[in-house]
Amino acid sequence: MYIKVNHVIIHPIPGLCSPSFCANYRQHCLVETPKSWWDAQSYCRERGFDLATIDDMGAMEALLPLIDNNDAVWIGLHGTTTDKWFWSLADNDFYKEGERDYRHFQNEGQDFMVYLQNGQWFTGHKSNNYYVMCYDANKQGRDRYVLVPQAMSPLAAREYCRDYHTDMVAIRNETENQIINEISAGHRVWIGLFKDMWIWSDMRYSSLRFWKGQDYFYNPSTTYCTASNGKMAGRWSPMLCTEKHPALCACNRARVLKVKVRSEDLQDLNDPATKAAILKLTQTLVDEATLTNGHKLTWITHPGGQVFTKEQCQEEDKVIGDG
Repeated sequence: MYIKVNHVIIHPIPGLCSPSFCANYRQHCLVETPKSWWDAQSYCRERGFDLATIDDMGAMEALLPLIDNNDAVWIGLHGTTTDKWFWSLADNDFYKEGERDYRHFQNEGQDFMVYLQNGQWFTGHKSNNYYVMCYDANKQGRDRYVLVPQAMSPLAAREYCRDYHTDMVAIRNETENQIINEISAGHRVWIGLFKDMWIWSDMRYSSLRFWKGQDYFYNPSTTYCTASNGKMAGRWSPMLCTEKHPALCACNRARVLKVKVRSEDLQDLNDPATKAAILKLTQTLVDEATLTNGHKLTWITHPGGQVFTKEQCQEEDKVIGDG
């Protein structure tokens, strides 16, 4: 059934208020007292948080004002003993379920960077120089895939793609693999797949790597952890976990907001599918207003399971003017 929704109005509420939802904001808190990485991890966890996981470059740029006076601040990335494949393009919204796991290897060797030739994938050494296929999120269709006909190392290729486009290309399925193969025209081209032995403290998935310069640290051992340098635009460096530095905790904070919806049918608004659709719309509005997609919204229900309750209609100009 089609439901006409005339207005969706979102109000910040200092206390609980219904109908409303909770929005979890992923924020970062700087612990200024220098600690070892392990002590910093314990400090964050004792307070219900964890060391910061950084999901993408947008999140990295957002935390720079917190650390700009520090040359080393611990984040949640630390060395482990098991390697894993990742895509350089660290945008969770870019991938549907299972798409990160698409592979088309002809030969999966011991090297940790990947190039494509004639539709097949091969591992290549970081000192090898090939063309690179970049991805540009600001373009449409095949134009999103940009072949750079200049031989360079995979680490230089990543820097180039991030500087002039979005990132190195990520290939999610056979159709995209065929398109990349056609554009590459038989050349060896670096793609964005790499593997390393780093893992985040809270075990969340993030493929973002933002090492200083063109450094690449595949096998760090468990004695190394990662610090971000605020004086170098946040670039990361591996450091002994026993060194003492300030640290970033990831602090999720809940905020309650009130949603007003103008509709002709109260019962339909409490239909599960309708509530889900309104929540999705509200999610989009909040993300656009805050320029981030790090929010998780959930409804708060009344006794009896309803989210929406009827209020007497006001004049439209009063509704719009309501704080």
